[in-house]
Amino acid sequence: MSPISFLFGTVCLVHASAIAIIGYVPDYRFNGIDWDKVVSQTTHLVLFSAEPRVDGLRNRDVIRSVLRPNSALSAALQKAGSGAPKLLVSVGGAGRSQEFPDVIGNKKTRKRLAKQLLNLMQELPQLAGIDFDLQVQNPDYLSLAKLVMMLRTAVGSRGGQKPIFTMTFHALAGVLNSFATLTLKQQDSEEKRFVDLFDMCHAMTYTMMDQQGRHSSEKMDTDVVQAWLKYGMPLDHLTLGIPFFGVKNGLAPVTFREIISQERSFASSGSERTKDGFFFVNAENAVKKVKFAEEQGIAGLMIWELGQDAAEESISLLRHIWDAAKNKGILHQLLGITPKEDHLFSVLTVLMGGYYFLRVMQLAMKPSPQPLKSFPKAEAPEEKEEKEEVKEEKKDS
Repeated sequence: MSPISFLFGTVCLVHASAIAIIGYVPDYRFNGIDWDKVVSQTTHLVLFSAEPRVDGLRNRDVIRSVLRPNSALSAALQKAGSGAPKLLVSVGGAGRSQEFPDVIGNKKTRKRLAKQLLNLMQELPQLAGIDFDLQVQNPDYLSLAKLVMMLRTAVGSRGGQKPIFTMTFHALAGVLNSFATLTLKQQDSEEKRFVDLFDMCHAMTYTMMDQQGRHSSEKMDTDVVQAWLKYGMPLDHLTLGIPFFGVKNGLAPVTFREIISQERSFASSGSERTKDGFFFVNAENAVKKVKFAEEQGIAGLMIWELGQDAAEESISLLRHIWDAAKNKGILHQLLGITPKEDHLFSVLTVLMGGYYFLRVMQLAMKPSPQPLKSFPKAEAPEEKEEKEEVKEEKKDS
């Protein structure tokens, strides 16, 4: 096999499906959710949420409680072992971001929030990172960037693993524009783009409706990806939201579990609208979103929220999504990592080095050509007769 064929095959293996499946679990679901299920069918699990207030970070006790030793979540994580998802705690969110801008906009309170988050991560080693959910009008992304840069500088790496930082945003052109060109520079450091401070940025496409009243449509997903590319931002930082709830203009949302309980046929019919006019993402469309994410090369899909799913495994949206996405490639199967571009170059470098090392060793071990043996020169008959005559003459004399 030629080196080119060998490397091409390797690239194909490395670039098998490798998207992240990020699921949110709000604190009002902590006591009733099936932790074994959500732990086994996600790559990242986000606990929602701690609330940033001017007087300090609230709701930390709830996060501590769900992660106490022998809790249902702790037991599920321990059972999953190395296959457990990365665990994050969310800060802010809808109804919990009122004072978020004031906290991060002030240097003193921003520093205090950073300290409280660092202490929480140190106290709860199960946490792999922080998710920032700044849900306000005209979000102050510059102050958020200062907070995240402060955290990245202070936290370093824990056990060789860098902490994960993610954020959410409403997928509107004005919102994208407000952070796409934003850069930040600290003393004695290179200028960083806002988006590069985060491992993933979650587009909440389900917060918008099209003219038909649908949310999280295929067109919305496509528009977000195109807008992301327009600003030159890396696709492997972008995720698209999937709602586990149905919407109807002017009415409160209903969960996927409620929709299925009223009409079980929706689980397999392909319908995306209930009889009373609620639009929802069905299993077929959820799988399509997985394929779209893979084809576009984005980081993955984000789910709000896991407690809204159908309990029965055969009709669970999460099960359909996970089954469609679980072929994560040889790197994930062998090493437990989701392959990204840096992994690809590392693998290719190792393989190229290994290939040429083996070639050199083969040449070194190949037997050297044996020197030709020297044989006495055969005498012609005339020369032999002349020598005999000389011998006879010497005897006569």
